[in-house]
Amino acid sequence: MRRQDIQLRALARSGDIGARLEVGRRYLLGVEGFPKHSSTGIDYLTHPSACDLSGARILIAECLPLDELLLLGQQESLRMAALSGSALAQLKFGTYLLTHTGRETEAAAYYARAAAGEACAASALAICESASDSERLPKILRLLTDDKKENGCAIAEFAAREAQAQGDLPRLRLCVHAVIRLMSKPTSAISKLVVAMVRMAERTDESLKGMPVEFVQASLEMQNGQGNPDATYALGRALSGIACGSLQPSSLAESPNLRKGTALLLRAADAGQNEAWLHLYKLNSDHRCSVANPQMARFFLEKAAERGQAEAQRKLGALMLREAGSITESEQAICWLYRAAREGDLHAKQLLNSLVLPVSGSDHEAKVAVDELDHSDPWLAARLRLARHFGLTKLEALAVDPAEGKRTWGLVVGPNPFIVQIRLAAPRAIPALSDAALVDLERAVTLFGQSQRNGGDAEGDLRRRSLNQRRAFERHNLHESMFFATAKSTVLDSFRLGPKWAFRARHSLHLALAA
Repeated sequence: MRRQDIQLRALARSGDIGARLEVGRRYLLGVEGFPKHSSTGIDYLTHPSACDLSGARILIAECLPLDELLLLGQQESLRMAALSGSALAQLKFGTYLLTHTGRETEAAAYYARAAAGEACAASALAICESASDSERLPKILRLLTDDKKENGCAIAEFAAREAQAQGDLPRLRLCVHAVIRLMSKPTSAISKLVVAMVRMAERTDESLKGMPVEFVQASLEMQNGQGNPDATYALGRALSGIACGSLQPSSLAESPNLRKGTALLLRAADAGQNEAWLHLYKLNSDHRCSVANPQMARFFLEKAAERGQAEAQRKLGALMLREAGSITESEQAICWLYRAAREGDLHAKQLLNSLVLPVSGSDHEAKVAVDELDHSDPWLAARLRLARHFGLTKLEALAVDPAEGKRTWGLVVGPNPFIVQIRLAAPRAIPALSDAALVDLERAVTLFGQSQRNGGDAEGDLRRRSLNQRRAFERHNLHESMFFATAKSTVLDSFRLGPKWAFRARHSLHLALAA
């Protein structure tokens, strides 16, 4: 650096305003012995001693291109320079305003003010007044790029990233569309913005509004190749003919490719897109589909259920229960249905209801009666609560062992040692239809556990329990139908075998599998 340049910089540091402005200008432009270093130049021009000077703001606005001003966060300096009368600043600030939706009138006003000093501004104003909403920004950016004044793609890209950070889909869509009009194929940065736009549109149930499908697909392909799971998932669905929210597959991919789409969905699922497992199940379970594979379909359904998809849990539980031939299989099926019901799945709740026998009377009257009985015979009261919650027959209610039969999702009754016929004595699994049922089941387990630990048998055998129950009902004027369900042996048997249950609950089962 020359001696006079060193002296100039020393003057600027000592507080000379003129020297500070000149040093800032030279750093911004990289002229007259100073290297180009925009950040250092801005530091000089935004120093407290110079930041309020219109000359400093104008230097910042006029010496740097718009995209660099935006990257350095100098939007306010640009605005103040435009208000100070700089035609070039007005042209740049008007263009920045045009990258926002709904600010076209303000942008046109700045172009009109700049037209006297900037020939390009007059052309921009004419475009602003005549072009359509979708064509206005790309045409003006093309004008500035061709005039060697600005980098139109860089301006639109910055505005698109700003819109993405703010969650502003209309502005993001506007800026991405402008970029597409300025380049023939996507870059890595632009393709990432396209993926963000697709994801935002899916999340908000909006469309891409005329975005070229070939550009969108090329962007998704590029980001998929770079390991972006959102791109992989979106492209996999589009190629498989699956909509992404309100985005139809034809807006993301030019033509379907089921095999490639399935492969991409599998990759997306493996990367953590858990919804993809359910899509894979539906594709592989459809016998009309070229990739149909029942064994793989079941595997994908299990994967989706394990990852918390309520629909998958319901369908897996329904299929397992329909095929169940043992108490173990029934328990597994009910567990899946219970998990789906806890997530609010109405079809799963209907299937669980079909496994519980009804009892008569009001819940309030039953509660009052059991609470009164609780003082004299807590063991019988506990059994009556379970009988009403789980729809138990009289024999089941008096014979059930709550501790042995308790499950996280409900109760397993049996095998019943007091019935000679093996088929009728077989156990059956009953789901809890409410939190109160599980609470009372836990209380019963605690009560009977304490009795066993104390080494006594307060209830006695089944004959004594039955006698105590009959006397208690006579004493409190209670009817058995309020607590005990009644069912023929054929009905009870249908709860133990999946195919028989499926026939009885065929309507609810069909709805659960079709939904």
